[in-house]
Amino acid sequence: MLAWIREKFGKGLISLIIASISLVFVFYGVFSPKATRGLHEGAVAGTVNGDAISVSELSRAFAREVESYKAMVGGKLTDEQIKAFRIKEAVFKELVKQKLLSQESKRLGLAAADEQIKEKIKEIPAFLKESKFNLPAYREVLAANHYTPASFERLVGDDLAVQKWPDFFKKRLRVSDQELREEFEVRQDQRKIKYILLEQESSSKGFQVGEADLKKFLSDSPSLNLAKAKFDQGKDTVYKGQKFEVVQEGIAREIILGEKFAGIQKSQDRIIESVLAKFASRAPSDAELNLILKPISTQVKTTDWVTRQTSSVPGVGSAQELLSDAFREKSSIDLSGGGKAKRYNLGGKVLLAWVVESKKPNWDELSLQRETLMGELSSRKFSGTFDSWIKTLNDRAKIETNKEVVSAE
Repeated sequence: MLAWIREKFGKGLISLIIASISLVFVFYGVFSPKATRGLHEGAVAGTVNGDAISVSELSRAFAREVESYKAMVGGKLTDEQIKAFRIKEAVFKELVKQKLLSQESKRLGLAAADEQIKEKIKEIPAFLKESKFNLPAYREVLAANHYTPASFERLVGDDLAVQKWPDFFKKRLRVSDQELREEFEVRQDQRKIKYILLEQESSSKGFQVGEADLKKFLSDSPSLNLAKAKFDQGKDTVYKGQKFEVVQEGIAREIILGEKFAGIQKSQDRIIESVLAKFASRAPSDAELNLILKPISTQVKTTDWVTRQTSSVPGVGSAQELLSDAFREKSSIDLSGGGKAKRYNLGGKVLLAWVVESKKPNWDELSLQRETLMGELSSRKFSGTFDSWIKTLNDRAKIETNKEVVSAE
Protein backbone atom coordinates (compact mmCIF):
# COMPACT_ATOMS: atom_id res chain seq x y z
CA MET A 1 0.00 0.00 0.00
CA LEU A 2 2.80 2.43 0.84
CA ALA A 3 4.34 1.76 -2.58
CA TRP A 4 1.02 2.61 -4.22
CA ILE A 5 0.79 5.86 -2.24
CA ARG A 6 4.39 6.69 -3.16
CA GLU A 7 3.67 6.18 -6.86
CA LYS A 8 0.38 8.05 -7.04
CA PHE A 9 0.77 10.79 -4.45
CA GLY A 10 4.37 11.79 -5.13
CA LYS A 11 7.71 11.98 -3.33
CA GLY A 12 6.86 15.27 -1.62
CA LEU A 13 3.78 13.91 0.07
CA ILE A 14 5.26 10.59 1.06
CA SER A 15 8.11 12.42 2.77
CA LEU A 16 5.50 14.19 4.87
CA ILE A 17 3.78 10.93 5.71
CA ILE A 18 7.04 9.40 6.83
CA ALA A 19 7.96 12.60 8.67
CA SER A 20 4.70 12.42 10.58
CA ILE A 21 5.34 8.85 11.65
CA SER A 22 9.08 8.73 12.36
CA LEU A 23 9.90 12.41 12.66
CA VAL A 24 13.59 13.28 12.71
CA PHE A 25 14.11 17.02 12.38
CA VAL A 26 17.31 18.07 10.65
CA PHE A 27 16.35 21.25 8.86
CA TYR A 28 17.52 24.05 11.10
CA GLY A 29 18.04 27.45 9.51
CA VAL A 30 15.73 26.95 6.58
CA PHE A 31 14.40 30.47 6.94
CA SER A 32 17.67 32.11 6.02
CA PRO A 33 17.47 35.25 3.84
CA LYS A 34 19.02 33.24 0.98
CA ALA A 35 16.30 30.58 1.19
CA THR A 36 13.39 33.04 1.35
CA ARG A 37 14.87 36.10 -0.36
CA GLY A 38 14.34 38.08 2.80
CA LEU A 39 10.60 37.37 3.05
CA HIS A 40 9.15 36.88 6.54
CA GLU A 41 8.14 33.44 7.78
CA GLY A 42 4.43 34.03 7.28
CA ALA A 43 4.82 35.08 3.66
CA VAL A 44 2.89 33.20 1.01
CA ALA A 45 4.47 31.09 -1.74
CA GLY A 46 1.10 30.53 -3.39
CA THR A 47 -2.55 29.72 -2.85
CA VAL A 48 -4.81 26.82 -3.82
CA ASN A 49 -8.49 27.71 -3.92
CA GLY A 50 -7.70 30.43 -1.40
CA ASP A 51 -5.71 28.19 0.98
CA ALA A 52 -2.20 29.52 1.43
CA ILE A 53 1.07 27.65 0.95
CA SER A 54 3.42 29.60 3.17
CA VAL A 55 7.07 30.28 2.50
CA SER A 56 7.83 28.24 5.61
CA GLU A 57 5.97 25.20 4.22
CA LEU A 58 7.79 25.48 0.91
CA SER A 59 11.13 25.98 2.65
CA ARG A 60 10.76 22.91 4.85
CA ALA A 61 9.59 20.70 1.98
CA PHE A 62 12.34 22.08 -0.25
CA ALA A 63 14.98 21.27 2.38
CA ARG A 64 13.67 17.72 2.72
CA GLU A 65 13.76 17.23 -1.04
CA VAL A 66 17.29 18.61 -1.31
CA GLU A 67 18.40 16.13 1.35
CA SER A 68 16.72 13.35 -0.61
CA TYR A 69 18.56 14.36 -3.79
CA LYS A 70 21.83 14.52 -1.89
CA ALA A 71 21.31 10.95 -0.71
CA MET A 72 20.77 9.83 -4.30
CA VAL A 73 23.88 11.55 -5.68
CA GLY A 74 26.26 10.64 -2.87
CA GLY A 75 25.84 13.56 -0.51
CA LYS A 76 26.85 16.43 -2.79
CA LEU A 77 24.52 18.81 -4.60
CA THR A 78 25.63 22.16 -5.98
CA ASP A 79 23.47 25.27 -6.34
CA GLU A 80 23.73 24.85 -10.12
CA GLN A 81 22.36 21.30 -9.89
CA ILE A 82 19.52 22.42 -7.65
CA LYS A 83 18.58 25.01 -10.27
CA ALA A 84 18.95 22.53 -13.13
CA PHE A 85 16.74 19.95 -11.41
CA ARG A 86 14.13 22.68 -10.72
CA ILE A 87 13.62 21.18 -7.29
CA LYS A 88 11.77 24.13 -5.78
CA GLU A 89 9.21 24.23 -8.61
CA ALA A 90 8.65 20.47 -8.29
CA VAL A 91 8.20 20.76 -4.53
CA PHE A 92 5.66 23.55 -4.97
CA LYS A 93 3.64 21.35 -7.37
CA GLU A 94 3.62 18.57 -4.77
CA LEU A 95 2.42 21.02 -2.10
CA VAL A 96 -0.36 22.10 -4.46
CA LYS A 97 -1.36 18.46 -4.87
CA GLN A 98 -1.36 18.02 -1.09
CA LYS A 99 -3.62 21.03 -0.65
CA LEU A 100 -6.04 19.67 -3.24
CA LEU A 101 -6.12 16.25 -1.56
CA SER A 102 -6.61 17.86 1.85
CA GLN A 103 -9.45 20.02 0.57
CA GLU A 104 -11.16 17.03 -1.02
CA SER A 105 -10.69 15.00 2.17
CA LYS A 106 -12.59 17.63 4.13
CA ARG A 107 -15.28 17.96 1.48
CA LEU A 108 -15.90 14.20 1.38
CA GLY A 109 -15.66 13.63 5.11
CA LEU A 110 -12.30 11.84 5.04
CA ALA A 111 -10.60 14.23 7.43
CA ALA A 112 -8.90 12.60 10.40
CA ALA A 113 -10.55 12.98 13.80
CA ASP A 114 -8.73 14.89 16.55
CA GLU A 115 -8.25 11.70 18.54
CA GLN A 116 -6.60 9.98 15.57
CA ILE A 117 -4.19 12.88 15.18
CA LYS A 118 -3.30 12.87 18.86
CA GLU A 119 -2.72 9.10 18.88
CA LYS A 120 -0.47 9.30 15.85
CA ILE A 121 1.60 12.11 17.35
CA LYS A 122 2.03 10.12 20.57
CA GLU A 123 3.68 7.35 18.52
CA ILE A 124 6.42 9.60 17.09
CA PRO A 125 9.80 8.72 18.67
CA ALA A 126 11.06 12.34 18.65
CA PHE A 127 8.40 13.23 21.24
CA LEU A 128 8.98 10.32 23.60
CA LYS A 129 10.94 10.14 26.82
CA GLU A 130 11.25 6.78 28.52
CA SER A 131 8.81 5.39 25.94
CA LYS A 132 6.11 7.89 26.89
CA PHE A 133 4.84 10.99 25.13
CA ASN A 134 6.46 14.07 26.64
CA LEU A 135 4.63 17.38 26.11
CA PRO A 136 7.67 19.65 26.82
CA ALA A 137 9.76 17.62 24.33
CA TYR A 138 6.97 17.91 21.79
CA ARG A 139 6.83 21.70 22.07
CA GLU A 140 10.62 22.03 22.12
CA VAL A 141 11.17 19.97 18.96
CA LEU A 142 8.40 21.79 17.09
CA ALA A 143 9.70 25.21 18.10
CA ALA A 144 13.25 24.31 17.04
CA ASN A 145 11.93 23.45 13.60
CA HIS A 146 9.57 26.40 13.19
CA TYR A 147 6.33 24.49 13.71
CA THR A 148 3.52 25.50 16.01
CA PRO A 149 1.49 22.68 17.59
CA ALA A 150 -1.49 23.77 15.47
CA SER A 151 0.44 23.76 12.17
CA PHE A 152 2.08 20.41 12.90
CA GLU A 153 -1.18 18.79 13.99
CA ARG A 154 -2.79 20.06 10.79
CA LEU A 155 0.06 18.46 8.83
CA VAL A 156 -0.43 15.11 10.57
CA GLY A 157 -4.18 15.33 9.98
CA ASP A 158 -3.65 15.96 6.28
CA ASP A 159 -1.30 12.99 6.02
CA LEU A 160 -3.73 10.68 7.79
CA ALA A 161 -6.50 11.81 5.45
CA VAL A 162 -4.35 11.14 2.41
CA GLN A 163 -3.76 7.57 3.56
CA LYS A 164 -7.51 7.01 3.34
CA TRP A 165 -7.64 7.64 -0.40
CA PRO A 166 -6.64 4.13 -1.56
CA ASP A 167 -9.46 2.57 0.46
CA PHE A 168 -11.81 5.28 -0.79
CA PHE A 169 -11.12 4.29 -4.39
CA LYS A 170 -11.14 0.56 -3.68
CA LYS A 171 -14.70 0.71 -2.44
CA ARG A 172 -15.81 2.45 -5.61
CA LEU A 173 -13.95 0.50 -8.28
CA ARG A 174 -14.69 -3.07 -9.26
CA VAL A 175 -13.01 -5.55 -11.58
CA SER A 176 -15.63 -7.56 -13.51
CA ASP A 177 -15.34 -11.26 -14.33
CA GLN A 178 -15.18 -10.31 -18.01
CA GLU A 179 -12.19 -8.01 -17.38
CA LEU A 180 -10.53 -10.78 -15.38
CA ARG A 181 -11.01 -13.36 -18.15
CA GLU A 182 -9.73 -10.94 -20.81
CA GLU A 183 -6.60 -10.21 -18.77
CA PHE A 184 -5.98 -13.92 -18.18
CA GLU A 185 -6.38 -14.67 -21.89
CA VAL A 186 -3.97 -11.92 -22.91
CA ARG A 187 -1.34 -13.18 -20.48
CA GLN A 188 -1.74 -16.86 -21.28
CA ASP A 189 -1.87 -16.53 -25.07
CA GLN A 190 1.85 -16.95 -25.78
CA ARG A 191 4.24 -17.39 -28.69
CA LYS A 192 7.82 -18.48 -29.28
CA ILE A 193 9.49 -16.72 -32.18
CA LYS A 194 12.56 -17.66 -34.19
CA TYR A 195 14.42 -14.76 -35.71
CA ILE A 196 17.49 -13.63 -37.60
CA LEU A 197 18.74 -10.11 -36.88
CA LEU A 198 21.03 -8.36 -39.36
CA GLU A 199 22.75 -5.16 -38.25
CA GLN A 200 22.90 -3.19 -41.50
CA GLU A 201 24.13 0.09 -40.00
CA SER A 202 27.16 -1.55 -38.47
CA SER A 203 28.09 -3.50 -41.59
CA SER A 204 30.72 -0.92 -42.60
CA LYS A 205 32.35 -0.81 -39.17
CA GLY A 206 35.93 -1.92 -39.23
CA PHE A 207 36.45 -1.16 -42.91
CA GLN A 208 39.95 0.14 -43.58
CA VAL A 209 41.05 2.27 -46.53
CA GLY A 210 44.83 2.22 -46.74
CA GLU A 211 47.26 4.39 -48.66
CA ALA A 212 47.58 1.74 -51.36
CA ASP A 213 43.79 1.74 -51.85
CA LEU A 214 43.75 5.53 -52.20
CA LYS A 215 46.70 5.57 -54.60
CA LYS A 216 45.12 2.91 -56.79
CA PHE A 217 41.77 4.72 -56.83
CA LEU A 218 43.22 8.12 -57.76
CA SER A 219 45.49 6.65 -60.46
CA ASP A 220 42.48 5.14 -62.22
CA SER A 221 40.99 7.69 -64.64
CA PRO A 222 37.30 6.67 -64.31
CA SER A 223 37.63 6.66 -60.50
CA LEU A 224 39.41 10.02 -60.49
CA ASN A 225 36.67 11.50 -62.68
CA LEU A 226 34.07 10.15 -60.23
CA ALA A 227 35.88 11.92 -57.39
CA LYS A 228 36.04 15.16 -59.41
CA ALA A 229 32.32 14.92 -60.16
CA LYS A 230 31.58 14.54 -56.44
CA PHE A 231 33.80 17.57 -55.76
CA ASP A 232 31.97 19.64 -58.40
CA GLN A 233 28.62 18.75 -56.81
CA GLY A 234 29.77 20.07 -53.45
CA LYS A 235 32.14 22.88 -54.41
CA ASP A 236 29.63 25.55 -53.38
CA THR A 237 28.67 23.81 -50.12
CA VAL A 238 30.73 21.01 -48.53
CA TYR A 239 33.97 21.88 -50.31
CA LYS A 240 33.46 25.62 -50.65
CA GLY A 241 36.75 27.52 -50.80
CA GLN A 242 38.85 24.34 -51.09
CA LYS A 243 40.90 22.92 -53.94
CA PHE A 244 40.29 19.44 -55.31
CA GLU A 245 43.92 18.45 -54.78
CA VAL A 246 43.51 19.13 -51.02
CA VAL A 247 40.32 17.11 -50.51
CA GLN A 248 40.71 14.40 -53.16
CA GLU A 249 41.90 11.71 -50.74
CA GLY A 250 38.97 12.34 -48.40
CA ILE A 251 36.55 12.11 -51.31
CA ALA A 252 38.22 8.93 -52.53
CA ARG A 253 37.98 7.37 -49.07
CA GLU A 254 34.22 8.13 -48.89
CA ILE A 255 33.62 6.59 -52.32
CA ILE A 256 35.64 3.46 -51.51
CA LEU A 257 33.82 2.97 -48.21
CA GLY A 258 30.46 3.50 -49.92
CA GLU A 259 31.27 0.89 -52.55
CA LYS A 260 32.39 -1.60 -49.91
CA PHE A 261 29.25 -0.99 -47.84
CA ALA A 262 27.05 -1.35 -50.93
CA GLY A 263 28.76 -4.65 -51.69
CA ILE A 264 28.07 -5.89 -48.16
CA GLN A 265 24.43 -4.85 -48.42
CA LYS A 266 24.03 -6.69 -51.73
CA SER A 267 25.57 -9.76 -50.14
CA GLN A 268 23.16 -9.47 -47.21
CA ASP A 269 20.20 -9.06 -49.55
CA ARG A 270 21.19 -12.25 -51.37
CA ILE A 271 21.42 -14.09 -48.04
CA ILE A 272 18.02 -12.77 -46.96
CA GLU A 273 16.48 -13.92 -50.25
CA SER A 274 18.06 -17.35 -49.80
CA VAL A 275 16.66 -17.65 -46.27
CA LEU A 276 13.15 -16.63 -47.34
CA ALA A 277 13.30 -19.01 -50.30
CA LYS A 278 13.89 -21.91 -47.91
CA PHE A 279 10.33 -21.42 -46.57
CA ALA A 280 8.75 -21.88 -50.00
CA SER A 281 7.94 -25.56 -49.59
CA ARG A 282 8.61 -26.41 -45.94
CA ALA A 283 10.01 -25.02 -42.70
CA PRO A 284 13.82 -25.29 -42.80
CA SER A 285 15.87 -26.45 -39.81
CA ASP A 286 18.12 -24.09 -37.86
CA ALA A 287 21.12 -25.98 -39.20
CA GLU A 288 20.09 -25.31 -42.81
CA LEU A 289 19.59 -21.62 -42.13
CA ASN A 290 22.79 -21.26 -40.13
CA LEU A 291 24.72 -22.68 -43.09
CA ILE A 292 23.36 -19.87 -45.27
CA LEU A 293 24.13 -17.28 -42.55
CA LYS A 294 27.69 -18.47 -41.95
CA PRO A 295 29.36 -15.85 -44.24
CA ILE A 296 27.97 -13.02 -42.09
CA SER A 297 28.56 -14.71 -38.72
CA THR A 298 24.89 -14.68 -37.74
CA GLN A 299 22.68 -17.49 -36.45
CA VAL A 300 19.01 -18.25 -35.91
CA LYS A 301 17.81 -17.46 -32.38
CA THR A 302 14.64 -18.29 -30.46
CA THR A 303 12.83 -16.07 -27.96
CA ASP A 304 11.33 -17.19 -24.67
CA TRP A 305 7.54 -17.08 -24.46
CA VAL A 306 6.14 -13.66 -25.34
CA THR A 307 2.59 -12.34 -24.86
CA ARG A 308 0.44 -9.61 -26.36
CA GLN A 309 1.57 -7.40 -23.48
CA THR A 310 5.26 -7.80 -24.30
CA SER A 311 6.62 -4.30 -24.89
CA SER A 312 9.65 -5.49 -26.86
CA VAL A 313 10.92 -8.77 -28.28
CA PRO A 314 13.81 -10.19 -26.23
CA GLY A 315 17.05 -9.94 -28.16
CA VAL A 316 15.45 -7.67 -30.76
CA GLY A 317 13.89 -4.66 -29.05
CA SER A 318 10.75 -2.84 -30.08
CA ALA A 319 9.05 -4.71 -32.92
CA GLN A 320 5.33 -3.96 -32.72
CA GLU A 321 4.58 -5.03 -36.29
CA LEU A 322 6.11 -8.44 -35.59
CA LEU A 323 4.11 -8.85 -32.35
CA SER A 324 0.93 -7.80 -34.13
CA ASP A 325 1.54 -10.39 -36.85
CA ALA A 326 2.41 -13.09 -34.32
CA PHE A 327 -0.90 -12.77 -32.47
CA ARG A 328 -3.27 -12.41 -35.40
CA GLU A 329 -6.02 -15.05 -35.54
CA LYS A 330 -4.67 -16.37 -38.85
CA SER A 331 -1.05 -15.35 -38.59
CA SER A 332 0.95 -15.20 -41.81
CA ILE A 333 4.14 -15.97 -39.88
CA ASP A 334 2.88 -18.93 -37.80
CA LEU A 335 4.43 -22.09 -39.27
CA SER A 336 1.77 -24.33 -37.70
CA GLY A 337 -0.86 -22.57 -39.82
CA GLY A 338 1.15 -22.63 -43.05
CA GLY A 339 2.82 -19.29 -42.46
CA LYS A 340 6.32 -18.29 -43.51
CA ALA A 341 9.18 -16.10 -42.33
CA LYS A 342 8.71 -12.39 -42.92
CA ARG A 343 11.14 -9.52 -43.32
CA TYR A 344 10.84 -6.48 -41.00
CA ASN A 345 12.85 -3.29 -41.29
CA LEU A 346 13.79 -1.88 -37.86
CA GLY A 347 15.70 1.31 -38.54
CA GLY A 348 19.23 0.21 -39.35
CA LYS A 349 18.40 -3.45 -38.78
CA VAL A 350 16.74 -6.15 -40.86
CA LEU A 351 14.75 -8.77 -38.98
CA LEU A 352 13.53 -12.10 -40.34
CA ALA A 353 11.04 -13.73 -37.99
CA TRP A 354 8.44 -16.50 -37.75
CA VAL A 355 6.33 -18.16 -35.02
CA VAL A 356 7.40 -21.70 -34.16
CA GLU A 357 5.27 -22.49 -31.11
CA SER A 358 1.98 -21.28 -29.62
CA LYS A 359 0.46 -21.77 -26.20
CA LYS A 360 -3.25 -21.15 -25.66
CA PRO A 361 -4.84 -20.25 -22.29
CA ASN A 362 -5.48 -23.10 -19.88
CA TRP A 363 -8.72 -21.95 -18.28
CA ASP A 364 -8.34 -24.45 -15.45
CA GLU A 365 -5.56 -22.23 -14.10
CA LEU A 366 -7.72 -19.13 -13.89
CA SER A 367 -8.93 -19.91 -10.38
CA LEU A 368 -5.33 -20.33 -9.18
CA GLN A 369 -4.32 -16.93 -10.54
CA ARG A 370 -7.55 -15.12 -9.77
CA GLU A 371 -6.38 -13.31 -6.61
CA THR A 372 -3.12 -12.11 -8.15
CA LEU A 373 -4.82 -10.92 -11.33
CA MET A 374 -7.53 -9.14 -9.35
CA GLY A 375 -4.90 -7.27 -7.36
CA GLU A 376 -2.94 -6.20 -10.42
CA LEU A 377 -6.03 -5.18 -12.37
CA SER A 378 -7.32 -3.22 -9.39
CA SER A 379 -4.05 -1.33 -9.04
CA ARG A 380 -4.06 -0.49 -12.74
CA LYS A 381 -7.66 0.68 -12.56
CA PHE A 382 -6.99 2.75 -9.45
CA SER A 383 -3.98 4.29 -11.12
CA GLY A 384 -5.88 5.44 -14.18
CA THR A 385 -8.84 6.69 -12.16
CA PHE A 386 -6.68 8.59 -9.70
CA ASP A 387 -4.58 10.21 -12.43
CA SER A 388 -7.71 11.42 -14.19
CA TRP A 389 -9.29 12.60 -10.94
CA ILE A 390 -6.26 14.54 -9.69
CA LYS A 391 -5.91 16.18 -13.11
CA THR A 392 -9.54 17.28 -12.92
CA LEU A 393 -8.99 18.73 -9.46
CA ASN A 394 -5.92 20.58 -10.67
CA ASP A 395 -7.66 21.93 -13.80
CA ARG A 396 -10.61 23.21 -11.78
CA ALA A 397 -8.55 24.71 -8.98
CA LYS A 398 -7.64 28.35 -8.72
CA ILE A 399 -3.88 28.20 -8.18
CA GLU A 400 -1.81 31.33 -7.68
CA THR A 401 1.99 31.25 -7.53
CA ASN A 402 4.32 33.82 -5.97
CA LYS A 403 7.05 33.59 -8.60
CA GLU A 404 9.38 35.69 -6.49
CA VAL A 405 9.47 32.79 -4.05
CA VAL A 406 8.86 29.65 -6.14
CA SER A 407 11.09 30.60 -9.08
CA ALA A 408 13.74 32.38 -7.02
CA GLU A 409 17.30 31.38 -7.81
